[in-house]
Amino acid sequence: MVDYLPRSAWGARAPKPGPGNLLAARVRGVAIHWPGTGTTTPIHSQASVASALRGWQAFHMDDRGWSDIAYQVAVDQSGRAWTLRGLREQSGANGDVAVNQQYGAILLVLVTGEQPTAAMKATTRAVVADFRRLYPRGTTIVPHSAIRPDPTDCPGPAARAAITRGDFNPDGSSEDEMTPAQMQELKNFIEARTQAYALWVQKQLSRQVEEVGKKYALDIKNFERQTDGPDAARAAAAVWATQPKPTDNPTGPTDPVDPTDPTDPVDPADPSDPSDPTDPADPNDPGGPKDPTEPEDPKDSAGLVLDPFPPLPPPTPATPTPEN
Repeated sequence: MVDYLPRSAWGARAPKPGPGNLLAARVRGVAIHWPGTGTTTPIHSQASVASALRGWQAFHMDDRGWSDIAYQVAVDQSGRAWTLRGLREQSGANGDVAVNQQYGAILLVLVTGEQPTAAMKATTRAVVADFRRLYPRGTTIVPHSAIRPDPTDCPGPAARAAITRGDFNPDGSSEDEMTPAQMQELKNFIEARTQAYALWVQKQLSRQVEEVGKKYALDIKNFERQTDGPDAARAAAAVWATQPKPTDNPTGPTDPVDPTDPTDPVDPADPSDPSDPTDPADPNDPGGPKDPTEPEDPKDSAGLVLDPFPPLPPPTPATPTPEN
């Protein structure tokens, strides 16, 4: 929505009875106008625009005999929107009754050789958007010269070129057509919203971190309560498992039943014991089988030992040979 300056802002005279309001069913669009004064003197300040509007109203009412200034809304180069007849009141600027019933009328405060500023175009787009909200079928944007029955140069070459480019179409606006002040305002708005959002996110994250920390601390306590007992038992078992047994002392007495102890008594029933007299493989065992390669025991029947090899007499010492 546009912030329209009221009629009192430019010192408007009271209108005479006019044609009444536009009918939405008849409206086809909006026509763009300019004053067409032929002057090249800019009309930019608020005071100069108000003065020009009063002059045009006087010309229309006093010279032409119309009920009021002919246009519905005026837009100046600074982007100000001025209420003239208003968007609901039928205009008297388009050429005849038929086209006045079918089209609204927006006046661009332009002089000869002047290009519409970005501010003028931006505000005009906003006014057209307001017009379309009132008259959904009125989507067309045309120069006055396209609908006036008699030939006219209105709204001038610069405005006609802007219409052709779509500069006044709310659906085709671009960011680079904003005024520096509007761009700065948008930048400030975005920065403020960004800071507000960042603070909100920080607050939300702080709450979440705090909740997560509390849950983590509670989980740790529950885990410690559940594991302290079993962990203590496992630790005790591990300690006891590493302690030496009473029989593991290397300086202590030898375990009499330790099978690795070389001083252990030999089990007489152990068949692998070589000293076992009952071992059939023991050659000294008198009860064992005879070795066929073993010579007969040189004993006589009386038990006397018969030496098959009697000792030899000692050798006679040799006579030394004298040295030559």
